[in-house]
Amino acid sequence: MQKSFKNKKELNAWPYAIVGSIFLVVIACGITIKIALNHPVQLDEGYYLSKYQDVDNSINDLLAKQRIFDETYTVEHNLRKVIMGKSTIIPVSVRLKTDLSLVDKASIELLLTRPDSNDFNLKMQSSTTKDGSYLFGPITVDKPGRWQLLAKVRVGEDEGFIKHEIFATP
Repeated sequence: MQKSFKNKKELNAWPYAIVGSIFLVVIACGITIKIALNHPVQLDEGYYLSKYQDVDNSINDLLAKQRIFDETYTVEHNLRKVIMGKSTIIPVSVRLKTDLSLVDKASIELLLTRPDSNDFNLKMQSSTTKDGSYLFGPITVDKPGRWQLLAKVRVGEDEGFIKHEIFATP
């Protein structure tokens, strides 16, 4: 009374599927890390012209200073469009909101940048003033499209930040 058994081993695919899945996840993690290292995050400085960590640590102070600055001063510049390859001067004026008088003791740090890259950043300090406007440049833009004008303005203890879009055309 012997039962006939088939000497056939059944193949169970689950262990292979689990090991294969783990292997694919490890490969995907490696590819993600390689891509991240080859394409670092741009614009560490950003709107506040400071390192991200410094902004993160003092964001409440920066926002309070910005509110006080906006209540007291206006910052104007007449630059909306630049022509590629042509030297351009950037005039920036700071006015008191109470009587619209020009402020002549301001410290302005200006950054002209592409929104998606740090490769073409132009950091500037005001070299001269004319008719109450602080003059920056001359600058020459070689890439068409959108540019950002970021500025940090200090008047005494007050500090404010501005951001404007500029377009470069051929």
